[in-house]
Amino acid sequence: MTGAIFGGLCVAVAAVLLYLAAPHQKWGALPFRPALAGWGGLVLLVAGTALILGWAGSGTSIFIMMTIAMTVWSVVPLAIAWWRGAPEGKK
Repeated sequence: MTGAIFGGLCVAVAAVLLYLAAPHQKWGALPFRPALAGWGGLVLLVAGTALILGWAGSGTSIFIMMTIAMTVWSVVPLAIAWWRGAPEGKK
């Protein structure tokens, strides 16, 4: 069970790193190269999926991984927009 939890956390962190590697991310200037975030995200995505595979079947593991990644990719841009606040003149 702990492998599945750590796998889910790895997938969530991987999704954030892959978002930061995108050229149109809204986080801002990064203290590291975006390519580093992309490769780190890919490694964590594979590791997280492998950990989830140890707990569930292959189809279920892929579904869990994709659901976590899509949720992060939906929530992170909205959280960044909320954190930055309204642009000047839009209040």
